[in-house]
Amino acid sequence: MRIAGLVFAALALVLSANTLCAQSDSAWLGVALEVVEGSDAKKLGIEGGLKVTRVDDKSPAKEAGLEVGDVILSAGENSVTSIEQMRTLMGDKRPGDLLSLGVRRSNGRNEPMLITLGSTADKDDKFADDARVKELRDRLRDLDAERRKIREQLDERLEELRKGKADKETQPAPERAPDPTPEVKPETHKPDRVDVKVTVGASFVNLTLEESTQAGIEGGVRVTKVSNGGAAAEAGLELDDIVLSVDKTVITGTGELRTLLADRKPGDHLSIEIVRDGKRKTLTLVLRAKNANGR
Repeated sequence: MRIAGLVFAALALVLSANTLCAQSDSAWLGVALEVVEGSDAKKLGIEGGLKVTRVDDKSPAKEAGLEVGDVILSAGENSVTSIEQMRTLMGDKRPGDLLSLGVRRSNGRNEPMLITLGSTADKDDKFADDARVKELRDRLRDLDAERRKIREQLDERLEELRKGKADKETQPAPERAPDPTPEVKPETHKPDRVDVKVTVGASFVNLTLEESTQAGIEGGVRVTKVSNGGAAAEAGLELDDIVLSVDKTVITGTGELRTLLADRKPGDHLSIEIVRDGKRKTLTLVLRAKNANGR
């Protein structure tokens, strides 16, 4: 029994170092465990289990309320009495999956616990507290979980067809739901075909898909240059500002901006909605004649 205890203790140390995960993109629970056996198990009135000896900060286990001293009796539909059982179970899981645990709390009560597993890529991340980072990671986990669910449904369907337990369906599959990721709309106008007689005193480029996604918007143009003494500088427009709309017209690209300016004349006032440092604000810009005062 003493030798077995040492072996299990060694396994617990390995598990603690790896925190139930061996790959950088594996499912992450965030605990260290040791086997409960012999007299300890008898005192608790159980056949065996895994005692929680450490709970990592900001881990899925911590968020679910798992505490040091709790004993995990079961995972899913199976009892767990060894580190290897738990390691195998975690190996079949992916970030975003749900893990059902039966837990003996330190007060002696047995409680069910449902934990959404994280990813080992989240461990020791200094940006984990950023709201946008958390939102995108949660979204990614949801997509991963949905993709895995669809994969399982496909495998089940193929197995049914192979065994002759289901008839083939010849009707077309339902249309796929649109991708929730914001998409940068393509240019609808060619700038060189538009005659613009005014200037804003600034240069612009279309947002990339990455920039648009990060800002949580569709389309938009980014300021790449502001001429000294020009209309844009006077209005307060700055480098890297993102222009969302002009006079309440959504701007999806530089071509659309030029088309809008083609209908304006010097002296016209434009109401420009921008995003700067993640915050929206509105500026008023007075157009000037082309080639006048610094363009």
